[in-house]
Parts: sequence; C-alpha cells; structure tokens
Amino acid sequence: MFIVMIFMMIMLFAFLNPAVRSSVVGGTNTVLSPLIGFGGHFPTITIMIAELIVVFLGTTLRIFYTDFVQQAKIQNTLKALRLKQREAFKTKDQVKIKELQKVQSSYMIQNTQLMNKQFKVLPVTMIVIFPLFAWLSEFLLSLPYPVFSVPWASSVYFGKTIIFFPAWVFLYGFLGIPFTIMYQRILRYFILRKRLDAMKGAVPARGL
Repeated sequence: MFIVMIFMMIMLFAFLNPAVRSSVVGGTNTVLSPLIGFGGHFPTITIMIAELIVVFLGTTLRIFYTDFVQQAKIQNTLKALRLKQREAFKTKDQVKIKELQKVQSSYMIQNTQLMNKQFKVLPVTMIVIFPLFAWLSEFLLSLPYPVFSVPWASSVYFGKTIIFFPAWVFLYGFLGIPFTIMYQRILRYFILRKRLDAMKGAVPARGL
C-alpha cells in the first residue's frame, strides 16, 4: 500500500508539472485524437469512450485480483458476528463481547488483505489514466466551443472549476457510473460462477 501511494503521488506531481504534461499530451494526441477525437465535434462521446477504456482496463484487472468466494464468506461471517454482538450487548455479556471482538478483528484483517490485493492494479491503471486525463484536459479546452449542456444549464464550460476540479471531470465520472456498475457485475457473475462450478466439480474427487 505504501509503494502504491508513493507511485500515485509521483503520478500526481507529474500531472501537475506543465512540462511533463505537455510532453505526454503531445505523444498521446497523435494516437487518441484520430481515434476518439472526432475532430472535436462530439466531445461527450470522446469522454465516454475514454471512460470505457479506463473502466474495461481497471475493472478487469481489479476483478481478476479479487477472490469473490473468500470475500463473500468473510462478509457473511462478519454479518453473523455483528448480530451476535448485538445480542451480547443487550445481555451485557462482557466475556462474550470480548471473544466476539477478537474473532471479528481477525476476519477484518483478512478482509483488509483481500482489499489490498485490489490496490496492486492501481499503478497499472494510473499509467493509462495519467496520459488520458492529460490529453482530455488539453483537448476539451482547445475546442472552438468548449461547453456541454445539462438539464439545469444550457452551457457549462468544460474548464469551470467545481470543488477544485474542472467540470469535465464530473461529467466523466457521471457518464462512467452505469458502465462501471454494469461491467463489474457481469464480469463478477461469470468469474464467480466459473469458480463455484470448479469447486463443485472438485468435491467428488476429494471424497474418493
């Protein structure tokens, strides 16, 4: 986790450095502009495709680093422990409360370890996100009409600052939410189903 955080800080400083950002944008523009730039005529579609690239890469890597069976077991166990803790608190059984807290701590550690495995893919994802975001920030603001429409406003400037971030970042995140949820659930379903089928097939072999 410490190494991942250091790497993310380096990428952030690189993004904020104008010289580094311009050099990255120059190289990225030769690839992305012909592919998803559409001559600047469809900026919203450009943002959506950029979001899909990040979703497919980041979600796919994160999913394959996640043990859903073990994660489900731990979550169900923690849920059962919380119910027992409520009963223990109601009866004020201090001995049982302490025992349950020790058991809960061990499962919380296991859950944290499973979550930490997912963070291993962050550096790979950031390598893609950094040049993509740098290119989007330059591309969108260089358009003849760098604005988009929302239900409550006919035109919003892509570079308008909203809570320390330009407006296009919020549009990027909003457009990506349904794709991320849908793709993650589909991929998780097939991986979990495959894993469970493999576990069922291995049961008779152990019995023999």
